[in-house]
Amino acid sequence: MIRSVVFDVGETLLDDTREFQAWADWLDVPRHTLSALVGIVVTQGRSNADAFQYLRPGIDLAVERERRDAAGHGERIDDADLYPDVRPAPG
Repeated sequence: MIRSVVFDVGETLLDDTREFQAWADWLDVPRHTLSALVGIVVTQGRSNADAFQYLRPGIDLAVERERRDAAGHGERIDDADLYPDVRPAPG
């Protein structure tokens, strides 16, 4: 009997497009540039966070997240970020 199923959240249940667009806006780079870089590093089997190093070598994402939060632009996830085919499962 299967007792539980575990999903990777990003790009499995959640569409990360809005959040990556917010990061591109925050870093003042074209949205499609960050999107393309994320695609490159992911196809290489690397973390999508590596894409930021091409835009800002040496960037500390933890510090930058704190800056975004302090400026009122922190990460947020809501129902609109779920892919349309994500549905609640019976508990």
